[in-house]
Amino acid sequence: MKDTSILLSISMLISGKEDMQKSLESLQYLKKAIPCEIILVDTGCNATQRAMAERYADKILDFTWRNDFAKARNVGLKEAGGKWFLYLDDDEWFDNPQEIIHFFQSGEYKQYHSATYQVRNYFRRDGRTYEDAAVTRMVELEKNTLFVGRIHEYLQPFRSPTKHFADFVHHYGYAYSDEGAKKKHAERNIKPLLELMREEPKEPRWVSQLAQEYFVINDYEKVVDVCLSGLERFKKYKDTIDDWIQVGAVYGFLLISLESLGKYEEEKNWIKIALTETQLPEATRAFFYFAGVRLYSKTKEYEKCRNYLEKYVSFAKKLRGNIEAVATGTVLITTGVFQNRYFFPALLMGMESAIRMEDYGLAEEAFYMIDWADNKMLHQNEEEKKIVDACCSVEYHPLWTKLLQTLVGREEGMKEMYVVFLETEVAYKEQLETEKLSSLHRLVAELDYEHLYIAYTRILWTEERTDIKDEKQRKAEVYALFTQLFDKYPREIIQIRTEVFRVAEHLDIDLEPLLLQINFRVWRQSLDKWCMEAAPAQIQEWDARMAKWRKQEDIRYDILAIKCLEGYLKNCRQTSLSYDALRQLLQMYADKVLTFFKPYYKENVFEELPEVLPDEVQLALELKKLYQYQEKGEDRNALESVRKCLGIYPKLDDAVAAYAEMFRDELKKRTKEAEKAQDELLKMAESLKSVAKLRMERGEYEAAKLILQQTQQYVPEDEEIKALLQKIDEKG
Repeated sequence: MKDTSILLSISMLISGKEDMQKSLESLQYLKKAIPCEIILVDTGCNATQRAMAERYADKILDFTWRNDFAKARNVGLKEAGGKWFLYLDDDEWFDNPQEIIHFFQSGEYKQYHSATYQVRNYFRRDGRTYEDAAVTRMVELEKNTLFVGRIHEYLQPFRSPTKHFADFVHHYGYAYSDEGAKKKHAERNIKPLLELMREEPKEPRWVSQLAQEYFVINDYEKVVDVCLSGLERFKKYKDTIDDWIQVGAVYGFLLISLESLGKYEEEKNWIKIALTETQLPEATRAFFYFAGVRLYSKTKEYEKCRNYLEKYVSFAKKLRGNIEAVATGTVLITTGVFQNRYFFPALLMGMESAIRMEDYGLAEEAFYMIDWADNKMLHQNEEEKKIVDACCSVEYHPLWTKLLQTLVGREEGMKEMYVVFLETEVAYKEQLETEKLSSLHRLVAELDYEHLYIAYTRILWTEERTDIKDEKQRKAEVYALFTQLFDKYPREIIQIRTEVFRVAEHLDIDLEPLLLQINFRVWRQSLDKWCMEAAPAQIQEWDARMAKWRKQEDIRYDILAIKCLEGYLKNCRQTSLSYDALRQLLQMYADKVLTFFKPYYKENVFEELPEVLPDEVQLALELKKLYQYQEKGEDRNALESVRKCLGIYPKLDDAVAAYAEMFRDELKKRTKEAEKAQDELLKMAESLKSVAKLRMERGEYEAAKLILQQTQQYVPEDEEIKALLQKIDEKG
């Protein structure tokens, strides 16, 4: 029996979900504002959860779960005494539903029989990705009001007129922890849906719901099977179907699944068929044009894509933002037809085709429909690459610059677009597409944004410009751009591409004055990082470049020479330097470091307080000691010196370690060679002793003595030689 004092009965199934208290707490917005009651149906709370729920409930009812959502909902519905009824789940919570509150406070509810509100379904726990869907969960209570459906239950009757609210509940139930959890949830729903399809073959709702379950777990083959069999069945009952919105969703799942499977020709056919279904509302038809934009973009049929974009944009201008049109004209997958996560990427895809077809009006219209400040627009690199390529493939238009300026100007936009520009540039170079490359340079050069890439692209574009006829003017403009480059980006000069400096060479521009204006500390800091990252070829390029630029002595050149050597040493293992080459490189490094730093320190510091010197100087001093030991043949001291070198200047530890390994190998090699030589010497001594003995037997004592004396020089400790010489002396 209705309680005339209660305007709204709110019912919720509770099972102790993580967000249950948040859900119950959010109902206080309504409870405090309008006469309402909260009816909870307990399907599985523990004692603690039950006690918490009781603090919020006007009525709390027990229900033994029997895998039937409608039966559970009807338990709460039966106890409802208000004029209106609203239901939600215990993992959903309202975000200050002011429209619903005003609806009842103002008496507007008397003009309607039903209402929808929005569920914001999040797909990630961080809340970045979501989709809003209108749900039919509010009705004026009648005697025959009832929930239908074991799963994905719904209220009947749901009479018009219907009020559509923008108020929404947050729902993280689809933000699964992993793919396993997502699949488990889908499998729970699939079995009862299959049963419902058999029981109610005329009802398209169960086909669309089953398609959604397979779609969520990316089983697109199953989606296609379900949709095709459902559409075939609908032909039999076409005259009796009254829920055409669900049929539209079946088409929607079919189209996007065929796209996901790469079955583009089949999808083309089904789009045409879907568009012949005149019973479908405009919002659902708009979804088919949305699918067409995506499809023909992927197949690179740019004219067809442009045509579908034109239709899609016209529907968007008419329906986007019209909550009622979308709520009554879409369901499930088609609900997202104008939502940002579908809408913006589709516009980007279609915009590419509009640009390639040189339809400036449509491209501009799509451009202004996009909310470029929306962070979810980021990470669309592939679409942005296509747009950049499209702009570079047709005649220049100011809109292209405006478009790229917008892409760059977003939050983190230049960071993303820098990658897009670079990858596009590399592709053009590999494919020898010089005209496109020049167009890219022009578009980037015209961007109003401070970035190193843009700054040096302006130099490249100025050299390429055909509208500059006076070469003196070109040279002056390029020099001005180089001046800006050195002024604004002194730390990055060392990283600039070779082709940029070739422009200066081609135009005979002297860049040495700009280099020498860079603050030495800034120059050195940039070199410190660069030398540890640069490849040998890059180091060689700078070696050669400095040789061309250098017309006067300056410490900037000297420190570059040192850092280049550090770069070579850092790469010593990769370049497979020999022992002698590495030794020579380390010697050269030590000499250059000491030559560079000695003028800035008193001589006694190097001997008395070496620990106060920079790390690289301390390493250079120890390397000098190492070479002195090696020259003297003091291998033990040399090995100890190598050990001391490690850790002094960590940047070069790998090079020092490599040299230590080579030095040990060299000593082992020398030891083996010495042992071999000693063996050969002993054999030779034995042979010469035999000759001397033979001479002695012949009485040729002087000749024998001469042989023994010469042999003794090589084996002075040989006792037998001593005895033989003594014997000769006694004979004498």
